[in-house]
Amino acid sequence: MAKSENSADQKSDWFIPSVHHSLTEEEVKKVTDDLNYHCSPELIAALAKYTSNSLKCLDVLDSLSGYLPEVKYPRTSGRKPNKEENVGNAWAWLCDITGAPYGKLSGKKVAIKDSVAVAGVPMSNGSRVLEGYVPEYDATIVTRILDAGGRIVGKAACDDGCLSAMGFSSIEGYIHLPDTPDYRVGGSSGGSTVLVAAGEVDFAIAGDQGGSIRIPAAWSGVVGLKPTHGLVPYTGIVSIEPTLDHIGPVARSVADCALFLEVLAGNNGIDPRQKTDIVVPEYSKLLETETELKLGILKEGFECCVDEVRNLAKTFLEGVASCKNLTCTDVSTPLHEVATPIFTPICMQGAQTNIQMGTTPQFLDGFHSTSLAKAIQEGTKCSGRHFSPGMKQFTMMGEILTRRYGNHYYAKARNLTIDLRKQIDDVLENQCDVLIMPTLTSLPPKFVTKGNDEAGDLLKYLNESIFMVTNTLVYNLTGHPAITIPLGKIGDPSKPGLMIVGRKFDEVKVFQVGLALEKLVQASL
Repeated sequence: MAKSENSADQKSDWFIPSVHHSLTEEEVKKVTDDLNYHCSPELIAALAKYTSNSLKCLDVLDSLSGYLPEVKYPRTSGRKPNKEENVGNAWAWLCDITGAPYGKLSGKKVAIKDSVAVAGVPMSNGSRVLEGYVPEYDATIVTRILDAGGRIVGKAACDDGCLSAMGFSSIEGYIHLPDTPDYRVGGSSGGSTVLVAAGEVDFAIAGDQGGSIRIPAAWSGVVGLKPTHGLVPYTGIVSIEPTLDHIGPVARSVADCALFLEVLAGNNGIDPRQKTDIVVPEYSKLLETETELKLGILKEGFECCVDEVRNLAKTFLEGVASCKNLTCTDVSTPLHEVATPIFTPICMQGAQTNIQMGTTPQFLDGFHSTSLAKAIQEGTKCSGRHFSPGMKQFTMMGEILTRRYGNHYYAKARNLTIDLRKQIDDVLENQCDVLIMPTLTSLPPKFVTKGNDEAGDLLKYLNESIFMVTNTLVYNLTGHPAITIPLGKIGDPSKPGLMIVGRKFDEVKVFQVGLALEKLVQASL
């Protein structure tokens, strides 16, 4: 690997080991008082002595080197983009990493969301908390892209901590489409979708915990897929909540999206989110089918939308009658209407726990980035005041839920997710092959103009955010694959995206329906 100031083979300040781990009696008293243990002075002294001896095991761990994913291709650290070349504030960092000389992505330029580790290249996750952090390993999907001949040309900007759906909390500034700078592109993967829509790259990686691939893809007029949970390994990517974590492809067409998924998907053996028996077909060769496919027009997915979006989507779907092998039927999954309350404790408590622990999910076997965990923990202590207002609200609510109610509502939401998933599975098994609905409930609004009323601006932003994700977050809870395709031209935010949801690990049918509807869109332009 080529050496540079920030190259991956140099250890950063995050790697300075802690030594001489011990506890004073004062520290033990504070902890036991916080836990309401009512320990006597004698017991506190004994606990301090015994625990200090036990903590010597940490000195042993500090002396050992753990597993790190392989870094196969040389690179330099790259640079920050200048204002003139940073289209729509969508670039967080520029680099140029060349992969294998041949492969499915040969000659293709790829942008990587700035929540994904690329060795030797700074990763901020859209937040001041991680400023200056440089991972020393490649995420699994980065290696797979390079193995397939892809050329990684930079990191795409994202919202602060990826905990926003509106695209204006990134430290890079407001992310927007070049031709509509006053309108929101959505988030948190806004940089990824803008770069694809603007033709800066052929493909982009995006992440999705509540809609963060599909939201900006829909408002950017490109194709974005949230794959089945666990189909694409999440190793080497900043986690929000392990059961909600999804990473997936963004492209300008369904066919390109299918090709990109072939490269990304499959088990890597070190991601606990994944099944061990994942089969990855050649999606791009299975897009055409003679089999009749039944589209389930989801009642609740339309009822939650504003009239303009609902009518545009329904008008478009009237043309499905002209599509060979496609038919429509009305379906319903009633718990869709309460998915937002189900989602809230899971995502907010999960996110806050990850931040407190340094984004390392506990009790999960597999690779954990110790450097990232330490960087987030230390960065939060030093820079938490720099969180965006939305991220402060998000994590604060997670803390309040935990302090007031423990895991009661988290557990209840988990149980309701089982019922929600069963409703969807039953409909997909017995009534239709895919579900259809608008991706988002509204067309993109304008950016909130920063004024003197910070609280008022925040309230407006939060209300818009929670309304717009009504359809997307459902399938993060249940893990079903969901793709959004544009109903207009690439880069045109005036038309809604249409979301197609399929059975788990049946991305083939999702792509087949997506291609058929994409052709219908193109014929109407």
